[in-house]
Amino acid sequence: MIWLFHRCGEYLSCEVRTCLENAGFELLIARSGRIQLEWYPDESEIEHRWQSLSRELRREGWGEMYGDEMTRQRAMRR
Repeated sequence: MIWLFHRCGEYLSCEVRTCLENAGFELLIARSGRIQLEWYPDESEIEHRWQSLSRELRREGWGEMYGDEMTRQRAMRR
């Protein structure tokens, strides 16, 4: 799953995916050209981390982007 967030002209993406190299899950966080990769051994741990991270982002003023909004933002950058 991929989630996109925006705040004052900044963009951040979060992706939860299965780890291809070993058992478990990865959380990939990309922001301002930086990438942070975290590994979790099972679904319950990645779910707990995602819930915590999404609450933290909202407290910091990040809003989720949805279909129409993403299309509009892409058009504005062209």
